[in-house]
Amino acid sequence: MERLNQSFGIGIIKLKANPYESKILYQPKYKELDFKTLDKLCKINKDFETFINQTEKLLTANDKYIYSTEKELEEFCDSYFTNDTEIEVYCKEKNIPIEK
Repeated sequence: MERLNQSFGIGIIKLKANPYESKILYQPKYKELDFKTLDKLCKINKDFETFINQTEKLLTANDKYIYSTEKELEEFCDSYFTNDTEIEVYCKEKNIPIEK
């Protein structure tokens, strides 16, 4: 995590069930993109290459193609939790202890 922060400026937050107990482990930092590293990662991981290509497509899409481009990217990306109940169900199914 520290390397991600130093190399790419990625911020890391330790989330707790109680948001007041969450804390920032590494502050995010603005950095210019390291295209050499991005190219290397694309060669190593085809899913990452697909993600980068779809992101570029979304950023450069004509207004009339934005919706279909967004939909394509959403279908590629992992799903995410929309509420606390979904998180609790997932944790229970995976035997992940949660703090109450």
